[in-house]
Amino acid sequence: MKGEKEIVSTKTLGKRRIAGYVCDDVIRLLFPLLLLTFLPFLLTAQRKDKLDRANREFTTGDYTGAVRTLQTIKGIEGDTEASLLLSVSQFHANDLLAAEAGLLALAEREKDDFPLIWFYLGRIYHTQHQFTRAATEYKRYLRSLNSDGPERRTVVNLLRNVDNGIRAGFVTDEMVTENMGPRVNTENDEFGPVPSPQGSGRLYFSLVRPEIATGRVQSDIVVSTNAASGWATPTSLNPFINTTAQESLVDISPDGQKLFYYRGNSATEGRYLVDTFRANGNNELVTLDAGVPIDSRQGDMTPFFGAADGVYFASSRPGGYGGQDLYRMARLPGGRFGPPVNLGPNVNGPYDEICPFIARDGRTVYFSSNDPEHSVGGFDVVRTFRVLGTENQFTIPENAGMPLNSAGDDTHFRLAGDTFTGFLASDRKDGLGKRDIYIVYYVEPREEMQ
Repeated sequence: MKGEKEIVSTKTLGKRRIAGYVCDDVIRLLFPLLLLTFLPFLLTAQRKDKLDRANREFTTGDYTGAVRTLQTIKGIEGDTEASLLLSVSQFHANDLLAAEAGLLALAEREKDDFPLIWFYLGRIYHTQHQFTRAATEYKRYLRSLNSDGPERRTVVNLLRNVDNGIRAGFVTDEMVTENMGPRVNTENDEFGPVPSPQGSGRLYFSLVRPEIATGRVQSDIVVSTNAASGWATPTSLNPFINTTAQESLVDISPDGQKLFYYRGNSATEGRYLVDTFRANGNNELVTLDAGVPIDSRQGDMTPFFGAADGVYFASSRPGGYGGQDLYRMARLPGGRFGPPVNLGPNVNGPYDEICPFIARDGRTVYFSSNDPEHSVGGFDVVRTFRVLGTENQFTIPENAGMPLNSAGDDTHFRLAGDTFTGFLASDRKDGLGKRDIYIVYYVEPREEMQ
């Protein structure tokens, strides 16, 4: 055949020239044949490498990287699983419009073959507070599940969340909530805001960012100041506080003289510390143990030190009602503390209760809960009240309302001393990255802070 003769003649020409030099004509003849032979294998290998890379990026939480990698794959529209991974990555990267368009195209093409599409459409509508549309998609996905496993329970809880969101009582015009913007927030993780007790012009919080040089995750305590031009880019609080370990801000004493924080290599391998200044006026920082018998190894977390009657904290220690519960250690004479006391079944339940904040009145307790009985999605800020005349009896929590809360995780809520302002961390989908710091403006002063 003609093709065979061409191949033979090319080989023969190559043999004649091998003793001397390789002629450009030989390369010109051989290269198209080699390309046609190996190109499918090269493309398949490159495609697999990119899919593997995108999966690794997705698994490690680098959703933006996964989107970039997947978008370089030619013909990804014909690969349902890769297209689904792209849409889910776009959802987690907060590009909801692109994620919705991709999922709707998949739903049209695949019909009922990929029920997971309905779940993520529900997530998109849920995060946009389109609760009725979210419920429709969640129910379609729920009907595709056969067993009564954890996946089914998750969807049922999400349906309870959107049902809470549909109820008009959750929406309030008492407040306005807004992202603090790109000066304060980044594509990384900001959380744990604590307003200065000395005024409304300074906000302290924790910033988590990956260290490219070491590959570790670095957590530092930073401060932002409020000026005429708005909140400034945060700066490191103090080089003696921020080290190569992970430091997370916990609290600031009401007099502004003590800064409580957590230092460790993980959430369970570290210590709660307090930094203060020497009494001789030299402004020399002194780091001490926090002096409260709470222990990260027992699951103790998110303590609040500013209450007059004790220290409140969340813990997964044995003897609770499930998940993280809220506890209080009463202050005793001589700087001692009583044993940890669970706040009881009205406050705690089988889900997680974290991030307590006690208002100035001493009886209003704000905290975050992912109990679908109270939440419109993820963790919501709720509040309970100590029953008058009692030490450890509290009312059943009530949702603090939208737009303070969202379909995302809303945690670390604090009211500022000016009585009009609050701060929280949230991973809601209008943010700049992971968790961002949000500010809450109240129309009327909060009575519990007066």
